Amino acid sequence: MEEARLCQNHPQLTRIDKSFVGIPVLAQNLVQIQATIIGKCLSVIVKSISEKLNANVSELEKLPKAIVSVADAMTAFMRIIRAAKESLRKLLLRGEFNEFPEDTSKHDTAGLVEMLNQFYEMLGN
Repeated sequence: MEEARLCQNHPQLTRIDKSFVGIPVLAQNLVQIQATIIGKCLSVIVKSISEKLNANVSELEKLPKAIVSVADAMTAFMRIIRAAKESLRKLLLRGEFNEFPEDTSKHDTAGLVEMLNQFYEMLGN
């Protein structure tokens, strides 16, 4: 009730449209703002999950349906080795760690490689 009295008696607060005053109205506006923000975030998250899922499905489709021969096993093994080599190249040579955003030890490794490269350049001069 003090809120209502304050909004009626305060010279600047009396100018505010009454449809914007009150805890229920403020709570409703807050819920709408939060719903908008969550809606935007969820669409980005869903898009990211869909992209990763599609990439994994396409990788899965590249694998043979059943490994029945040594040639199939070697092909699958070489594909895994190639992917691991590319991941290491990204981490160690280029300092890219976007494949592992939550793994800070990879970030440290990339930083260490950068420091070693700088040290190597200093030794050469």
